[in-house]
Amino acid sequence: MFALFLFYAETAVCRTNKSDEEQEKVALFTDRSIYIVGEKLHFFAVMYPVSHLSDKVESEVLYCELIAPDGEKIAGSKNVIINSAAEGCLPIPDDLPSGTYYIRAYSKLMRNSGPESYEYKPLKIINPGWDEVLPGTANLTNENGNVEGNEAEFSTGMIGVSVDNNTARTSENIVATIESTDASSKAYKGLCISVVPEIVLPHLGNVIPNKKLRPIEYRFYAENQGLSLTGKLTEGTDRKLVSGKRINLSIIGEGRDFMAVRTDNNGRFFFSLPAYYGSRDLFLCAEKTTASDLKIWIDNDFCSLPVSLPSPVFSLSDQERASILSMARNKQINSHFQPDSTDVLPNIKLEEKAFYGEPTTILYLDQYVQLPTLEEYFNELPGLVKVRKRNGEPYFKIIGSSNLSFYDPLVMIDWVAVDELSKILAVAPQSISRIEIVNETYIKGGQTYGGVISLISKKGDFAGIDLPSAGIFINYSFFSENLCRQSYPMPSVNQPDARNTVLWETGITLPKGDKKEFAFKAPDTPGNYIVVVEGLTTEGERVISSAHFKVENQNSN
Repeated sequence: MFALFLFYAETAVCRTNKSDEEQEKVALFTDRSIYIVGEKLHFFAVMYPVSHLSDKVESEVLYCELIAPDGEKIAGSKNVIINSAAEGCLPIPDDLPSGTYYIRAYSKLMRNSGPESYEYKPLKIINPGWDEVLPGTANLTNENGNVEGNEAEFSTGMIGVSVDNNTARTSENIVATIESTDASSKAYKGLCISVVPEIVLPHLGNVIPNKKLRPIEYRFYAENQGLSLTGKLTEGTDRKLVSGKRINLSIIGEGRDFMAVRTDNNGRFFFSLPAYYGSRDLFLCAEKTTASDLKIWIDNDFCSLPVSLPSPVFSLSDQERASILSMARNKQINSHFQPDSTDVLPNIKLEEKAFYGEPTTILYLDQYVQLPTLEEYFNELPGLVKVRKRNGEPYFKIIGSSNLSFYDPLVMIDWVAVDELSKILAVAPQSISRIEIVNETYIKGGQTYGGVISLISKKGDFAGIDLPSAGIFINYSFFSENLCRQSYPMPSVNQPDARNTVLWETGITLPKGDKKEFAFKAPDTPGNYIVVVEGLTTEGERVISSAHFKVENQNSN
């Protein structure tokens, strides 16, 4: 018997050759820079290569996190990168103390260069119902009130933005127009437009952690085929790496799937996962072996290396206090009148067919006279599977082509692979609904099997089997649902318009010399507002333009 444990180990890499150097970067934009707890933080990210010799990036997965200044993760999401851009939102917990926090974004490939290569944007989060604030170390804000750091450089004059109504009444129509004014004819990888109260305009700073971090074991590879799950297999107290051993991974429940890979010469394994959304239970185990004290170590999907970011003493100007009071009031109004779009997930019914397709034959045990053991069902009934012995150990022989004899079959119970066949044969037949059999050579994830034998329990509880001792369940988060409202639609006629973000549109393309219009209604909250357009050129140059307008009450003179 041997045991398998799961441990989330952080990894980085010694930068010893050119392949380990920084290869891609990300530009991160948010709808605003001040939020109330309970709101959602909307973001838009554009990936770009460090070298101008390439016009696209390898990575197809973006990791985005809301963190405290010490790097503690508060919320995170995994987002699909399409045409070098990704978007989504992060929920802000209700129990956060007021203070300066950060949103950061990175790809798995960027983790090779360490957290100092990620994109960080400071944000103020306000908890109006709680006196506690994050402790600050010093007054680290500049004359503009921004957190001091290595601020990103934005070019102006390349994009123009204007509004057709500089002073609007509440509920009046406003049209914002953006147009390309760049004389050098630069193209844009992606633009976003935000309309927010003037005091909460998007922050322009790009802060770099103060602390350089130690390199560790190995390098990450670009996720260019979806999410990846990686780790290593060790044995013994000295954690000796084990190479050439098969690791089985089963996805339980909806969208169930199975895959297997072998550890490489460094004892590492790599799984490319399906493009699922939400969380699923996974079962990982190593193949049966005589080795003792085996352990599987799973790499963290999010970076957990500590960082040291500026933590300024929290303070608010008189103007900020007045604006935040209004925002807090709006948030409370919206909680009563506007449904939360992220709380209502679509009813997606995933394919229930087994991953191996249609079986060659199905054995329904209840159709036969009850027998005391599964072995008797296999050997006494006419079918495609017989139980034989090899060196005193049972094995399954599937009747079919001669190629089947070269490989052991894939044996599963409720879609979890089991190598210890004595445990399968010990299952009470009364707990099994059916046995599905594929009598053809089956190839999955580079592994070849002499057919498939799949037992399905009546209750979906693995028939009470003692699953392989070299196995463990984990709950894994796949891609994050992107169900946040993209454009903040107007409330219905009889509802108050209490939007803190009046407009948020992302992924805007703007051909040379072209212009685009965005129509929206002035909110019910009077005050000064700003329209901000931000984005990135294909050469990695950040651009920005803004326009101001004022909203007055309907009955004002």
